[in-house]
Amino acid sequence: MKDCRILQHWRGFLCTLPLLTLLTGCAMGNMSSADMPVSGTLSISGVVHGGQQAVSGGTIQLYTAGTSGNGSAATAMITGTTVTTGPDGSFNITGDYSCAHSTDQVYLTATGGNPGLTSGTNNDALVLLAAIGNCGLLSSGTIQFLSINEVTTVAAVYALAPFISSSATNAYANIGATSTNSAGLANAFLDAQLLANIGTGAAATLGSGLTIQSGKLYALADAIAPCVNSASSSSTNCAALVSAATPSSGSAPTANTLAAALSIVQNPGDPNIVGPVFNLINTQAPFTTTLSSAPSDWTMTLTISNGGLSTPTALSVDHSGNVWVASYNGFLSAYNPQGAPFNSSPFGSGTIAECFGLAIDASGNIWVSNYETPLHSGPKGSVTEFLGAASGTPGSIVTDTATSSPYFYDSSINFPTAVAADTNGDIAVANYAGATATIYNPTTTVYTDNLGSGYLSEPAAIAFDSSHGIWVANEGGSTVTHISSTGTIKAHPTCCSGADGIALDASGNAWISNYSGGYVYASSPTGSELAMTSNGGLSGTQPVGIAVDSSQHIWVADGNGGVITELADAGFPISPSTGYGVDAKLTSPRSIAPDASGNLWVADFSNNTLILFFGIAAPTVTPVQPVPSAP
Repeated sequence: MKDCRILQHWRGFLCTLPLLTLLTGCAMGNMSSADMPVSGTLSISGVVHGGQQAVSGGTIQLYTAGTSGNGSAATAMITGTTVTTGPDGSFNITGDYSCAHSTDQVYLTATGGNPGLTSGTNNDALVLLAAIGNCGLLSSGTIQFLSINEVTTVAAVYALAPFISSSATNAYANIGATSTNSAGLANAFLDAQLLANIGTGAAATLGSGLTIQSGKLYALADAIAPCVNSASSSSTNCAALVSAATPSSGSAPTANTLAAALSIVQNPGDPNIVGPVFNLINTQAPFTTTLSSAPSDWTMTLTISNGGLSTPTALSVDHSGNVWVASYNGFLSAYNPQGAPFNSSPFGSGTIAECFGLAIDASGNIWVSNYETPLHSGPKGSVTEFLGAASGTPGSIVTDTATSSPYFYDSSINFPTAVAADTNGDIAVANYAGATATIYNPTTTVYTDNLGSGYLSEPAAIAFDSSHGIWVANEGGSTVTHISSTGTIKAHPTCCSGADGIALDASGNAWISNYSGGYVYASSPTGSELAMTSNGGLSGTQPVGIAVDSSQHIWVADGNGGVITELADAGFPISPSTGYGVDAKLTSPRSIAPDASGNLWVADFSNNTLILFFGIAAPTVTPVQPVPSAP
């Protein structure tokens, strides 16, 4: 029976208690047969609408996303000719395009044209977009008809926001990623399909267990529609859109509908944006939104409720963008980057139990902590290793040859609460009852025991630094401890109150969430205080999960308040005072992590859900690294 005197932050919860194919981008080196150049051989037709009005005389262009950086220049695919929309908004592309590789990411734009106004109108503010994905979808005939409107535009902006240049005059021609993040970009294009059906121009219809905020999607589409249906960028409606999309500190977006939507999505909680944008919706709004008042913010989420989640406590994202979630009740769930559960998910039923920690190692295998299982001699608990997605048999349990069981432990493993994986293959374990840390090397099968003895007190979180040392957050003792790779104590500041989570930034500073104290503390590698953010900067009072993305922004999940806080690298809040996640109906988010597409993943303990926040973070290398960096 779990001792309800320990792990105080869990007391209120516990003591009352088809795998899709990942489409990757252009590979480096020799091209495979699936990555050969593609030229248009089939007819691609479509229609462009501004709300319910056909857009005639609009210019159609296909682009291949750039590969020289986030927001890099895209390549126009239609050359030597001009494709325009007819009187009914229709267009047809026949053999007019080419792309270098079938896996290049492709999108379509519609610019200018007459949205059903007087003859001769050409609205220079009209910029609509559809995220298509792999270029091979065009030549294969998979994509034959496109319906482009405000909904497809808003969906593309939500998913692709980290990859669109907000400073370029024509943002629509500057969508791209680094050449080393083709998978993150490809997944972002797939994410757009979770929001809008580019064949119908309506919100996407998803399978059981997947839910988007379609009311908010339609509301933002309705907000940009008056400008789409105007005569020019100087119209009253377009001026109002630009004004409403201008952040309280920052520049006004370029006067077109795509740039305005991007500014809104990139500043989703700005009070100068949230209400004013909603107020743009008029009584003739073309899409039916369920929102009767302004949302709490303009973030967009996907809520996932299948895959075997049962009081989820910890999550991590692997190299390919798959998400692995450990549940306290003894399950390991796995999802592809678009939230579809792996076949046979969850894993570990009947084997793992009381799981608080999860980490993904350099080989892509998953390590989960078992708080009391098994009841071995003296102390209790263990860690269990599962094969990762690249193994061919994901979720299979690895047997420890030393114990001939699915449990890795020695005499030092004592009520483990957290695990971390180093780039060199080591696995670190925080022993809550033992007040020590243990490092296990899977290659040598050697345990290094009793690290931090005398300096740890009820350790609840653990993380590796870039020199193979470890940081440990102590729930007891009001401290955090930094231990070198040789086992010496580098820092042990008194800083904290109920320390629960820990994450490192690019400078090696440790950011610690303090559940009992209701604040976030930042320590230098030598123990100097760098920042302390309390209720004045946090949206909530009981911070638990914490993560740092490649922009060095800090993301904090509030365990009881049901909100997410975003902090700048100096500890100042970026998110609104109410936080993010109110509209997603978060209740007790416990773990949080960014991915290479710029999404933020959150495990909600009480709701038994996994939440994807589209494009809200900076694209970040996964699994979590000692130095958070761009992929």
